[in-house]
Amino acid sequence: MLKKTLLDQMIKFTKKDKVRMHMPGHNGGAGLSSKFKKYAFSVDVTEFDETDNLQEPQSILLNSEKWLADVFGARRSYMLTNGSTIGLIAAILGAAKPGDKLIVDRNCHKAVVSAMVLGGIVPVFVEPEFNNDFGIYTQITPLSIMDAARENPDAAGAVITSPTYYGVCSDIEKLAYQLHMVKKFLIVDEAHGAHFAFSSELPKTALEQGADVAVQSAHKTLPALGQTALLHIGDTEYIDHVGIERSLRLLQTTSPSYMLMTSIDDAVESMLGGMGKRLDMNIAQVIELKTRIGVKDKISCLNGGYLKLPQDTLRLVVNFEKLGITGYGAAELLKSEHGIYPEMADPKNVVFYITASTTSKEISILSAALDAISDAEYEREYAEKSRRLPKIEMGYTMKEAYNSKYAYLDISHAEGRICADIISHCPPGAVIAAPGQIITKEVISYIKDFTDITSIKVVDNR
Repeated sequence: MLKKTLLDQMIKFTKKDKVRMHMPGHNGGAGLSSKFKKYAFSVDVTEFDETDNLQEPQSILLNSEKWLADVFGARRSYMLTNGSTIGLIAAILGAAKPGDKLIVDRNCHKAVVSAMVLGGIVPVFVEPEFNNDFGIYTQITPLSIMDAARENPDAAGAVITSPTYYGVCSDIEKLAYQLHMVKKFLIVDEAHGAHFAFSSELPKTALEQGADVAVQSAHKTLPALGQTALLHIGDTEYIDHVGIERSLRLLQTTSPSYMLMTSIDDAVESMLGGMGKRLDMNIAQVIELKTRIGVKDKISCLNGGYLKLPQDTLRLVVNFEKLGITGYGAAELLKSEHGIYPEMADPKNVVFYITASTTSKEISILSAALDAISDAEYEREYAEKSRRLPKIEMGYTMKEAYNSKYAYLDISHAEGRICADIISHCPPGAVIAAPGQIITKEVISYIKDFTDITSIKVVDNR
């Protein structure tokens, strides 16, 4: 019997995935320009005099990066072909030295922890605010950052996630101002906010608000291929771009995909033209959808007005708790009955990506599906309530624990031991437990309730 290839399996999936409400933001190719689709494979080449070299760009790639910097209001911009992950790691390793303290958002992506492991950097975790109605983290407050900076005057800077996976933004302007007052830098994981630069209806970008560095996933919210991302350095005196460039050369592949790099450039060009207008049209349609859902009062939509915080209008977060069904259950209904594949689900909510590539018809299909689910009756489901991530108490440094001799241990027997690896949710990529963290009852309970993990790596100090 012939094995089905990965291509066969992926084609089979795409036939089920009729309405894409997930990344990448090109929406199954709908948002890609006709020119890019025509020439995508022919531009998949290697380095020549004519095609430049991303490790040391001198001509066409350098010109593209300078143009991207102009578009995004950066001093320097860099194209990335391994996602925001590599941008965050490079930014952190380029800005902080081994042994430095770094103030870090507790809800940070695992890439931030990976950088601290690699660089021997010491985390000072700050807890974001938590919204119980939706069961999600929201903003990092300026007060919490300044408290951390005051208690750790030797910290080099801070790394903040804004917007979150749920589209919620922190007050970057205040955070940047306060950190700069004490000579510390601010790096913003803006992976979910690359599209902010293309509409006045959306929150301001991190760079506009004074961040020193912002890392964005082009593939999440722009019409760009998977793995494409951007690293921007602002007009800063707190970070030396040379250090970040050195880290990028250390980490990035020496054979970056010209198809991916071309996709970044072409996606931004598209957003400056017709796709930018589509973005504003979709914003208006989503606002109308949210208003209608609010009037029916059967399901709830997250919005910035309710939070009193900036929130990405196009990040549609729908809470199904009033219907007595979980986010997981609602996501399965959307897939099986309507062919709509959302980005992710949690115990209370379903998260939908709506980008400039999403069509008006697709938003209408989603609206009708939400109506159908709202009007039906369901047997009440039980789900573990959303809750804050476990508190982090370190027993070893991250680098020490990660590089230690380790053993696998059943999670039920791991209390009191030292975690030797990164344990995370993905999506959204948040770290449940980090290397060096003491495994408490709270950690074990969280892993059991929210993951399928049964055994973990612990430091073997026998």
